[in-house]
Amino acid sequence: MSSEKYGKIISEKTFNWDIERIAIIDTILMKMSICELLDFPTIPVKVTLNEYIELSKIFSTERSSMFINGILDKLICDFKNADLIKKTGRGLI
Repeated sequence: MSSEKYGKIISEKTFNWDIERIAIIDTILMKMSICELLDFPTIPVKVTLNEYIELSKIFSTERSSMFINGILDKLICDFKNADLIKKTGRGLI
């Protein structure tokens, strides 16, 4: 999947936000997390979620971790409902 498609997925969950108000690093972190969730079958969902929340605390704004957590929670729920998350391996099935 391309960066544009990840961006579209994010924009569907942030429709009340002006794109100019979202920090660039937040968008990048969310795109990276979507990639991990959908395309890396051996990385657990919780690991991805925690990893990108922690990265946002280090590299982005003070409130970014809460914003990213909220968006990713919604996306994970949607991905699970659509059966898009395919995890394989010990402890992931």
